[in-house]
Amino acid sequence: MFDTLTDRLDGTFKKLRSRGKLHPKQVDNAVSAMRTALLEADVAVEVADDFLARVRERALSEEVMKSLTPGQQVVKVVNEELAVTLGGEHRPFELGGARPAVVMMAGVQGSGKTTACAKLAKHLKAKGKRPLMVAADLERPAAVEQLRTLGREIGVPVWSEGRDPVKVAKQGLKEAERQGADVVMIDTAGRLHVDAEMMKQARKMMDVTKPH
Repeated sequence: MFDTLTDRLDGTFKKLRSRGKLHPKQVDNAVSAMRTALLEADVAVEVADDFLARVRERALSEEVMKSLTPGQQVVKVVNEELAVTLGGEHRPFELGGARPAVVMMAGVQGSGKTTACAKLAKHLKAKGKRPLMVAADLERPAAVEQLRTLGREIGVPVWSEGRDPVKVAKQGLKEAERQGADVVMIDTAGRLHVDAEMMKQARKMMDVTKPH
């Protein structure tokens, strides 16, 4: 999903950079294309609209429109406003509190949770942590095996036994203690907020694992 979003935005940026001059209509077309790409990537409507409103206001400013490279300036504006939307400044990923620390991956189907779980585990391992990944996505076919494959590739153990995701997550914590892991990464099934049963399952999982 994120690869598709990147491709869509890159295509819009390429069109902007290729123009020697920009007209307001072209800026509006670019903003519209970015909005479609963001919404199709499941970015919240309010977040996308607020972000793009700031982009449009700055992109249509005299400073940008009359610059020698207006297209490049608009891309710069997008990057700056995106940084603001994402928090404004870099903050290190820190895990405090009880050991093992718990990170629970949650989101809609196809958002890349399993891959992100492995990437974060690899990052933590490089920082000297001892992560354990718990495969608690029992809804998607081959999800457990996918995480195990990724675990072998990055040298991080993966645990998954049972058919109840909540119990798998709970037992995963005990396995982490047994193995001496200090971080537990729990990969969960994709879900929408309108799916009451799946959201109930997520709350139960949070109750028994108390994620960071």
